[in-house]
Amino acid sequence: MSQDQRQAWFARMMESGLEHSIFQPSDVLAHATPDVLATHLPPDLLSKILQASLAAGSMTPERVLETVTPELLAKHLPHDVLWACIAAAAARSGVTTS
Repeated sequence: MSQDQRQAWFARMMESGLEHSIFQPSDVLAHATPDVLATHLPPDLLSKILQASLAAGSMTPERVLETVTPELLAKHLPHDVLWACIAAAAARSGVTTS
């Protein structure tokens, strides 16, 4: 699997998980912590998060993910971080591997 295919797969899994309430924005940010975001997101994207939060008067997980879309998560964050979010949602749902 190419890096582009892997990135597209993670973007779709994150998008689907959020769309179908398999996990919530707060679940994503439990793994994509502020330190992870600050380390891996480009400065212009961090600036957009801050601008949106200041304009709205608060920084919430929902607001962060309005700016950092699933595609951007998959592009910039380590995939093991996203996998941890997916795996935790699977574990909460009772899905286990054998």
